[in-house]
Amino acid sequence: MPLMEDKGRQSAIHPHFGHVSSIAVYDTGTKKLEILPVEKTDGCSPIAALEGNDVDAIYTFGMGMRAIELCEQKGIKLKTGNFRTVEDVIKNVDKLGDLEGSCGH
Repeated sequence: MPLMEDKGRQSAIHPHFGHVSSIAVYDTGTKKLEILPVEKTDGCSPIAALEGNDVDAIYTFGMGMRAIELCEQKGIKLKTGNFRTVEDVIKNVDKLGDLEGSCGH
């Protein structure tokens, strides 16, 4: 989940996936939440930050076409909904919808 700021489970979801300084990774099996820093790279920085974390889905409000293509190549599903905080997403994981189409970036 792309974050506006790191406030743990109370963190607000950032509306622009590619413009974040941190991203939340939640393991639905272990119930563990980890906040990862996003370092600027030449590619899609948030996706690069997820390398090695065995992420199989990303929750976001929107994503550019390049990031969508990277996720497809890595087998990462894209999820969305009207949930605005990390806690809301965690509580409603079974209600997330599939993200369809890019935000135009």
